[in-house]
Amino acid sequence: MDAAERLVSVITPAYNALPYLKRCIASVTHQSLDPGRIEMIVVNDGSTDGTAAELDLLAERHPRLLRVIHQENSGGPSGPRNRALDTATGRYVFFLDADDYLAPEALARLTTTAEENSADVVLGKIASVGRRVPRSMFRANQPDADLFTSRVYWALSVQKLFRKELLDRLQLRFDTSLRIGEDQPFTALAYLRARRISVVADYDCYYLVRRPDGQHLTYTNKTQPALDSLDQVCELLRTELEPGPQRDALLLRHFAVELQGAFQFLGREAESAVQLREFNRMQKLVADHDCDSFWPRLRPIERLRCHLTQHGNLEELLTHTRPAKNRLPFRIHISQGRALAHYPPDHKASSDSPAACFDVTEHLSLTHRLSGFSFTGTRLRLRGRAGLDQAGHLDERNVEIFLEHRGKDTTTQHAEIRLDGDSFEADFDLLGGDGTHAPMADGFWDLYLRYTVNGLAKTVRLGNQRDPDAGVCPVSCLADDGSGGIRMARLYPTAFGNLTLRLQHVAKARLREELRFEAEPPAWHGTFLQLRGTTNLVAPPPGSAVVRLAAAGATLDFPLLLQENGRLSADLPLDTLPPGRWTATLRITAANWRHTLPLGQPELPPSVARWRRGLVPMYAKLQPDTALTVRVDRLRLTRGLRRRLTRRSA
Repeated sequence: MDAAERLVSVITPAYNALPYLKRCIASVTHQSLDPGRIEMIVVNDGSTDGTAAELDLLAERHPRLLRVIHQENSGGPSGPRNRALDTATGRYVFFLDADDYLAPEALARLTTTAEENSADVVLGKIASVGRRVPRSMFRANQPDADLFTSRVYWALSVQKLFRKELLDRLQLRFDTSLRIGEDQPFTALAYLRARRISVVADYDCYYLVRRPDGQHLTYTNKTQPALDSLDQVCELLRTELEPGPQRDALLLRHFAVELQGAFQFLGREAESAVQLREFNRMQKLVADHDCDSFWPRLRPIERLRCHLTQHGNLEELLTHTRPAKNRLPFRIHISQGRALAHYPPDHKASSDSPAACFDVTEHLSLTHRLSGFSFTGTRLRLRGRAGLDQAGHLDERNVEIFLEHRGKDTTTQHAEIRLDGDSFEADFDLLGGDGTHAPMADGFWDLYLRYTVNGLAKTVRLGNQRDPDAGVCPVSCLADDGSGGIRMARLYPTAFGNLTLRLQHVAKARLREELRFEAEPPAWHGTFLQLRGTTNLVAPPPGSAVVRLAAAGATLDFPLLLQENGRLSADLPLDTLPPGRWTATLRITAANWRHTLPLGQPELPPSVARWRRGLVPMYAKLQPDTALTVRVDRLRLTRGLRRRLTRRSA
């Protein structure tokens, strides 16, 4: 197939990438797409580690696929990409870095998506090999992603499929003067002028690799190169878009991400003259967007930094350039359902600090943490802490913890709450055992926490923040439903770690797999064998749960004591048993409960029990077996004497 008929050109700049280059190129040679429809152009940007020779060798092995261009070092990936773009013949172009690699079906899926949707840009899902990757735009396939309402604009790296006709029509190339962020203006303009943008989210297309030497990163710890790229992309958005919600949506991304990084770099600048020069550039950038409407959507700390920049207070700004991980430098006041952040927080602060007041209602975080959860009888009990960040002392507050049913007719079940400062205890009656309400309906119930103060209410799913020893999850309990049936309550974590409760009736056939019993090592107490353990069986009718000992032709039942917290115990008087090999099982026989559960053999205690039945000496000893088995027999003294004599003679 002639080069003019190529479907896709893969463009790869390479600088000292020898350890990774083979895998990168192999990932293209092994694509499921017909190799004749792919060309790969690798531009060696003055490598000094043997990359040039390796590329020439690989080009000889793959003459129809691989084209190599050698040039002097240009200092970045922009020049090599531009040179490859000028010679690319594919209908589409894909940018692949030399450290990274493609999944086998990547190019086939991406080009098929572009053809089917007439898309000019196609994003393929990125997988991590030790590096952070964008995820929010890859939650679902998108044939026609809206640039302003979807999350695609938050993925501005160039590792995507572009229609070559679009790039040529726009004469779109990389700015070689940018040391970092050179792909942002390129990708942003392609997004803005594309007829359609599509997303492939159901397949990991691109593997982003972290190199231990860090050489894969075009990284600088300086403010100037970060602002160079930011200035250019913001100017592009001001040129391409009228002021309004669409422009705000895209500018927000740069002020929330790139400007945040530039502020942090500014705080690390060693030369005061450079620091002042770049601060003046920041002032201009903030002033250029003074009339835009994205400001309330920025995080409070970012708004404060921009506020101090706008007022020319460099000294004050430098005290806030490091990431704020704990408390923000604000005094929060909550009134009539809104939260206002006041700066400076101290009323007696210097007048040099420019005063500000930001509405932070949407940014105010509800901190919450579970410290314990468990079933007690048919009740679900929770312990934890909750509070609003930096809200200070709150006289009027209300904490609600409730379960919400996922059914069509949304119903809620509120817990009984006990508060002690920021700590809470919550108690749900799941099966109506207290007689004050009907049992909760079968189905899925999601767990929520709502915190209200001065008219401001914050509601969150509960459970994804919990102490390491809060409890074992999933956890379940089984109970008689009062009508001869069996109900199960199971508390389990969702994919995001939040807690959901499922209530359901359990068929008799499934009882065996749902019933849990964990035995502790048995203990001897005289002639009693004491069994202890835990179970998820809750309050069966009296006498319905027993430990049954069975030997040839005989069975004996002993009561099993169950506590509300799931602890169980049974004391087996072995001196009442006839001689034999007795196997223990747990039996439940009441109403609809008809079940036998073998008791597994725990760790064997070293001792045995001995007693006399009349004049006959007896003993009991646990036997090595898969099930809990006790041997009861009379003590034969002559047999023991013969064994000792045999051992001595040996």
